[in-house]
Amino acid sequence: MAGFRHFRLLILSASVLSHVPGSALAQTPQPPTGPDAVKPGKKPFPLAGDSPNAPEFENARRAIEALTPEQRKRFQENFLRWMNLTKEEKEMLREREEWRREVMNQEVDRAVKQSGLTLDPARRELFAKRYSEERRALEVQLRKDTEEKRRPLVQALIARLRQEFSSTASATPAPPPQ
Repeated sequence: MAGFRHFRLLILSASVLSHVPGSALAQTPQPPTGPDAVKPGKKPFPLAGDSPNAPEFENARRAIEALTPEQRKRFQENFLRWMNLTKEEKEMLREREEWRREVMNQEVDRAVKQSGLTLDPARRELFAKRYSEERRALEVQLRKDTEEKRRPLVQALIARLRQEFSSTASATPAPPPQ
């Protein structure tokens, strides 16, 4: 049920984007691709409260307006990519997201247990939200750090291979260092 609610919000938000002045969706419709592509002007399915003045639209509009231009552009690109996926690809992504949520819930359970806290449901939900947000930020930082460490090593590898392969055009390359 939660997954459908998120998907519905995504559809609703994109619909609102098409009504936002200056929106890339409103200005440059992308050509549909694939067998399940949504045709321009055609909704994937009717939404309750389809009026742009409905409270759902207002909430989505406010959320979208709160995004930075970069975030808004990324959202629009992701939404267009999603709408042009096949049913099988969408289902695969839904399953992957469900699996990711299950893993995160297990990690939250372990973190609560490890902390020794006894939390009521509302505080546990807040703990889970904060844990997930901060864990995501931690993972982003670790990926960034790893990439920074990897970059010079890859450049050194390329330089070594360039030297090895350019000096002996027909010779057999030396075995990799141990």
